[in-house]
Amino acid sequence: MIYVHKRRIEACTYIWSILVKNRLRARAKVVELLKRTYRQYNIEPIRGRTKINIFDKEMATLFLVGKYGLGLKEYHEIFEEVFEKEIRSEYAIDSILSNGNPEKVLKEIMGSTDENAVFRVIRLLFTATLLGFRDEKELILILEKFEQSFPQYRKRFLSFKKFYIAFRIAESIAAGVVRNRLEKEALKHALCIKLNAMKAAPPDDLIREIALNVLKANEIEVNDALRKNSIELRL
Repeated sequence: MIYVHKRRIEACTYIWSILVKNRLRARAKVVELLKRTYRQYNIEPIRGRTKINIFDKEMATLFLVGKYGLGLKEYHEIFEEVFEKEIRSEYAIDSILSNGNPEKVLKEIMGSTDENAVFRVIRLLFTATLLGFRDEKELILILEKFEQSFPQYRKRFLSFKKFYIAFRIAESIAAGVVRNRLEKEALKHALCIKLNAMKAAPPDDLIREIALNVLKANEIEVNDALRKNSIELRL
């Protein structure tokens, strides 16, 4: 369902056209450029309800579009000076998926095992999954490994799974794949099983927030998918 992110990819492509032509190398300035461009394109960063530091987190999207969508890997200077966080996160992902110990990997590559480091890595892999650059199975595996290594973040992992399920449902509504509440509940149930998270079923208001404000879905179609006059599956 990458086409629901078409405008986001177009905005990032425009930013990359500026980066390769100009010596804009300060991350903070690129974050501001990202913010201005998204406003011009009338799009929101990939998010749930929280907007804390959201455009710095959205740099993951810009990084992925440049490296994999546009194939600009030869612009080493830009990647190294602007996207150090994303480069480290990707290196950590690959190391963990190659059977590296998550705690050891994060300490060595991210310099920390705090929540920010853990969820910076998850954010990059999550975004890559949405944009079709990584397999969803990798995200599920990383989450499993993190849950085993960092039990202190159990509630945060559950919250992320709830957000991920809501985002996938919102994508399906925006794409016209999910058209009524029964289809929405069936997809929710399937995703909860896939993520081994039966307690992570997201509320409709979170799905609505993402569908309408992040993905700019048609409001009538969103209302139809979330309407309560049909049978709801019990998880």
